[in-house]
Amino acid sequence: MKMITKKQIKYMIVVLLGVSGHVQYAMNVLQPYDTLIRMPLTNKHRWQLALYAEGGVGQAHSFAEGGRVCSPLALWQPYQNALTMLQGFNETTSMSALRNELNADNNGTRGHFTVTGELELDYSVAWCARANFLEQFSFGAYLPMMSMRLHDVCWQDLTGNSTDADVRVRELLTNQDVFFKKVCELGGPDLGGWKRTGLGDLVLMLEWFRDFPQPKPLLKNVFINWRLGLNLPTGLRTDEDKLFALPFGYDGATGLIFGLGLELRLGAYIKCGVDVQLTQLFDVIRERRIKTDAAQTELLLLEKTQVHKDFGLVQRFNLDIEALYRGFSCKFGYQYIKQGESTLSLVSNEFSDAIANTAESLQSITMHQLIVNASYDFTKHLSPKAWAVPYVSLYARIPFNGTRAVEQTMIGTMVGVSF
Repeated sequence: MKMITKKQIKYMIVVLLGVSGHVQYAMNVLQPYDTLIRMPLTNKHRWQLALYAEGGVGQAHSFAEGGRVCSPLALWQPYQNALTMLQGFNETTSMSALRNELNADNNGTRGHFTVTGELELDYSVAWCARANFLEQFSFGAYLPMMSMRLHDVCWQDLTGNSTDADVRVRELLTNQDVFFKKVCELGGPDLGGWKRTGLGDLVLMLEWFRDFPQPKPLLKNVFINWRLGLNLPTGLRTDEDKLFALPFGYDGATGLIFGLGLELRLGAYIKCGVDVQLTQLFDVIRERRIKTDAAQTELLLLEKTQVHKDFGLVQRFNLDIEALYRGFSCKFGYQYIKQGESTLSLVSNEFSDAIANTAESLQSITMHQLIVNASYDFTKHLSPKAWAVPYVSLYARIPFNGTRAVEQTMIGTMVGVSF
């Protein structure tokens, strides 16, 4: 094997740390090709198969702008405004007619709601099949499936009851017996809970990997991996007619994945690594809800129209340290994910691009997670001629901060076999 100099190692680390981009979904759903939880690459076996299963622990936490912890339904705005949802429409529409009938201005609480609810990622499963060839290449397919639900949704009306305008707004719009029905009649989403189960995005990944043994007192091996992947939009998309129905993938976008990883073996028992992955998503044209007035809040958008969406670049950055002993390993990793700001271009000229792009949901998303992964490789218990080698792991993904993201602690297991 060719030796790698200290200068080359330092250069690779600088390259990895210097890559930047402008995350993925607005929730920390399972990505089975994540380098912190997947099976290790190997050239000792031709095939690798794996099955993942994980479930949510406790309630999901939402981190709004600046890391403020809030209810998932307050992720974009702390309250929802039923008066501004009627703004920005032609005078001949039902929205303008109702607004004229109300004849009420926004005094800070009139027409406002606080909205709470529990969003839970109940479970996720995923399948992985990987073929290793030419000793240094691997081709894999990864397909997740998950179940998510929104429940215990509560809309609390903040409208006062001291003026004629307050009484009109309550009777004609915000009264609980009227509000949900009125929003649906005007073309808005169902404002109650839901449960959705479906596939995530299918990812096809070509990888190159190689060990470079190092006869040094401390540094024993350098492992390098690069990968090129294709994200296919098989995942369940945002349901525009349900309240806060997040996508199970990149919301219908096809993407190219670029990754580079470096792992150092230090002595007999320690590994440490750094990995950077970027995903470039292609633009999508489909019907979406948009803001027709800059003051509107985003759970009460009535207008749906054809929109060209340009997604921000996705960055995933992993750091890890791993302890090894006789087939057992325990990895501690930190993961940072960021997706840059997205932009909308409306297909028609009826509404304004500039107003549509004031949506908070289009701004950048960040997530921070700690990942602990304990695994065991059964190679040492089997004959060198064994046709199959099992591999098992138990991991936890523990979020602790973010921006405009819903995150839930997930406990999972992975069972794999190499043959």
